[in-house]
Amino acid sequence: MQISIILLGKLINFFIMILLGFILVNKNILKSSDSRILSIIVVYLVMPCAIIGSFEIDFTKEKLQGLLFSAVIAVIIHVLLLIFINIGRKFWHWTPVECATVMYSNSGNMIIPLVSAILGSDYVLYSCAFMSVQLIFLWTHCSTMLSEKPHLEWKKIISNINVLAIIAGLLLFFCKIKLPAVILAPINDIGNMLAPLSMIVTGMLMADSPILASLKNAKLYLFSAIRLVIWPTILLLIMCVSHVYEFIPDGRTLLLIVYLASITPSASTITQMVQVYNKDATYSSLLNVFTTLFCIITMPLAVILFSWLIL
Repeated sequence: MQISIILLGKLINFFIMILLGFILVNKNILKSSDSRILSIIVVYLVMPCAIIGSFEIDFTKEKLQGLLFSAVIAVIIHVLLLIFINIGRKFWHWTPVECATVMYSNSGNMIIPLVSAILGSDYVLYSCAFMSVQLIFLWTHCSTMLSEKPHLEWKKIISNINVLAIIAGLLLFFCKIKLPAVILAPINDIGNMLAPLSMIVTGMLMADSPILASLKNAKLYLFSAIRLVIWPTILLLIMCVSHVYEFIPDGRTLLLIVYLASITPSASTITQMVQVYNKDATYSSLLNVFTTLFCIITMPLAVILFSWLIL
């Protein structure tokens, strides 16, 4: 229950930031299109700094074991999601945008600040395992699905700034290299901007979305429920029945981190990719907005269930 209360408090903080971004556009101080500049700063500067900073901890066998455990669980979750969305495409004719919404969570923008607030900065390392796995799936499966072309964009995977940051962080971690304080301090300070900037961008995008006009669109509620309720419930039952958390000493806490990363709103990156591949960007943006709004209710409840069944 205590974790849920901390999570709820953090989500309320996020929504205040979202509201501020909304007000900036609503009062014509900024334009919604200006959010692109902040998005570029987040993707190319803030998030890489947050990732590198998270690896600046002492190397131990326990941490290595936890990192591998988190990565393996993340891969299994994404494979399960692939099966899940393929069932949706076959029997209920989900579109590529809907499949991407269900499969890809906003773990990049939300999970690092959430884990840091709930469990402490030492545990942020393990959230990067989920992020790195999702990045690989994003630039392989997701880009192929949205472009509807049978090819993989390996160049984009390797050259992605966040993948490079993960590689750099891993090298620092495994080689037991500590960055000088004069370098690490600005990296950490910039990394701490991740949540505020990401939430402000979300608010700016919301201000330009036809939210009121879309309230009668049942699909937005349906896929929000699938992303935030149905899938988290299925995943929690699988975790509970499999007892996978018993494999390592800190398994329950590490499983919570992976679970948190899996139940966040749909990835904001999807909307950007949808624009690139000329799909329905408005629909994708609304799905992102709706899941972001509803997560303030669903995520604390999901964590309460997780606490009862696993913690």
